[in-house]
Amino acid sequence: MITINQEQLGQVEYLIHQSIQGYHVLFNTHTLREIFQRPDGDALNSPENLFLMEKHLEKLLERQSLEMKRAYLEALDTQTYEQVVRAYFNIVENNLFENPESRH
Repeated sequence: MITINQEQLGQVEYLIHQSIQGYHVLFNTHTLREIFQRPDGDALNSPENLFLMEKHLEKLLERQSLEMKRAYLEALDTQTYEQVVRAYFNIVENNLFENPESRH
């Protein structure tokens, strides 16, 4: 489970809302296309990977600005970056299903 404080909650809500609207402020659109054109396999399904992705998402949220968040992501190796992207969009997708009024 990802642990966040009240300030980070506002950031998470903002990021998810932007993503739902199609504005992926943390990610390069070209890179997202490349990632989602590849099959994901079972990358997020193992408990070890889920735990690791939670830690990366927590570290991402600890960064104060969007620039710092992007820099954190860009410093990740390619495989970890892809897994973080998939975990993030899994959260966005789950949020969409939980909030039907958010759907376009």
